[in-house]
Amino acid sequence: MNVPRLSRSSILASALFVAATVSTSAQLPNYFAPGGGHRAGAWDGYVVLGGAAPSTIRYDNAAGNGSSVDVDIDTHVQGGVGVGYNLNQFWNVNFELMAAAPDYTATSPAFSGDIEDSVYQGSGKLNFDFHLLPGRITPLLSAGIGFVTLTVSDPDSGYVCYPDYWWGYVCYESTQTEAAFTWNVGAGLRADLGANFFLKAVAGVEWWLLGDADNVPYSIFGNLSVGMTFR
Repeated sequence: MNVPRLSRSSILASALFVAATVSTSAQLPNYFAPGGGHRAGAWDGYVVLGGAAPSTIRYDNAAGNGSSVDVDIDTHVQGGVGVGYNLNQFWNVNFELMAAAPDYTATSPAFSGDIEDSVYQGSGKLNFDFHLLPGRITPLLSAGIGFVTLTVSDPDSGYVCYPDYWWGYVCYESTQTEAAFTWNVGAGLRADLGANFFLKAVAGVEWWLLGDADNVPYSIFGNLSVGMTFR
């Protein structure tokens, strides 16, 4: 039985290939591991500033009297804070709280004229971001769930007053608040600057599941986050 003999050059080439493979695997981090990459295992703390453009909210049987009401919330500025954790180089989970006080206009055939006032809007969302690249500048995709609260003055209740030792009588206008479940999707860009600073810009759409509304209104948003990473 003849056993083929490897030439010296074949053995040397095979050895170089194995050495190069081992060296490459040792140098490249496992980006999906908890410790792989500069973001993995780091916390994010940041402030958010952006804008939103909600769609019309429609009520077909407002107050049970059969009248339809359309509520248009103005395009507005919103701001808040957020905290996140980088599970690895690609996945980030984050939670944001936002607030705004835009004007709105309510229109109905039952009104003698339009009702205009301000709505106090608070929201929170829990999102997962997926960084498409392992580098310090990467596009990202984002999706999550959350809530929104809409608080307006109650036109049927007037003012509520109570005695105060210092100010005499203190009065405030009664309000109505509606809370809703939300979900959102978005896309954007993240840039890690130096060792501890980052910028994140995200644009997307958020849907509001308002219980009394007869449609599913949405809000188109764009946010810029500025923050720090820490361990």
